[in-house]
Amino acid sequence: MNKPQQHPSRRTALVRLGQIAAAGAVSAPWIHTRAQGAKVIRLAHHVSLQSEQHKAAENFAALVQKYSSGALSVRVLPAAQAGGQREAIESVSLGALEMAYGESGLYANYAARFGVIGLPYMYRDLAHWQAVVDGPIGAGLAGELQKTAGLRMMNWMIGGYRDTYTRTRPIRKPEDFAGMKVRLPEAPAFVRSFRALGAIPTPIPAPEIYAALQTGVVDAMEGTNELAFTFKIFEVTKYMSRTRHMILDGSFAMNQKFYDGLPKDQQQALDRAARDCAAQQRKEHVEREAMWFGKLKETKLEVNDVDTAAFATKLAPLHTEFATAAKATDILAAIKKG
Repeated sequence: MNKPQQHPSRRTALVRLGQIAAAGAVSAPWIHTRAQGAKVIRLAHHVSLQSEQHKAAENFAALVQKYSSGALSVRVLPAAQAGGQREAIESVSLGALEMAYGESGLYANYAARFGVIGLPYMYRDLAHWQAVVDGPIGAGLAGELQKTAGLRMMNWMIGGYRDTYTRTRPIRKPEDFAGMKVRLPEAPAFVRSFRALGAIPTPIPAPEIYAALQTGVVDAMEGTNELAFTFKIFEVTKYMSRTRHMILDGSFAMNQKFYDGLPKDQQQALDRAARDCAAQQRKEHVEREAMWFGKLKETKLEVNDVDTAAFATKLAPLHTEFATAAKATDILAAIKKG
């Protein structure tokens, strides 16, 4: 296997899964308990029970049960029970866990070209994004991830637009990020984007965001409306600046060896369930995003719009620089042409 960039700690991932197994939350690797005769697949995610990701995971579980005629059962491990997102995906890559929720920025740690599709201000709108991930670009990147990390992408879901939440001052123009410590996911595209804006990128796992803001370890975080509300970020920040800087994807990733070891009919059941739950998640996303934004406006947060064109101009050179370093200029050109 090729060594991924900024490789996550394998020891941390395995220790975390060992702790959960010892506590009885999950079974030991590759030993599947039988629940009414079903083979159990563990699916981990790092966000709350209120999240779109959890709803999609529950829907996936129900569809797998239905399409496999009870031969397969999905046990959802929510809210970072299997560690942060980076730990969970690493555990799937290692074969210590069957499935987890991942994102392109994180996958770029294994297949560098993946990072290009998550760069800031890359898409005209959601329709443009969907055309990219559902076409040859999405399929090609999924193949690269499978080859380098043993991760099988089961679907593409909408992670949503991301805004900025700050403790001490609002963001109105690119220069406002200068010297600001911003919590980011542990992903190359995020780190390089905010460094280009003059911020101090500070990768912190999702479960630790609230405390990091509360104690002043970071000055700000960026994320979706849903994350900001469900993680109660409005309690430890004062401003919400609608930078709308990225459209992030999401997906369920499965250990490829585990998938290969299943009978053909069970593979087909999983593929169908993943496809159908993603279609439902996408259908509901825009309405749910508006709901979360409405809830945030009811909090103490001061909400402001920004001149997104100024941010896009500031970050435009990063597209070429990042794509060149990742040997993905072909992907960048295809996205901009589409």
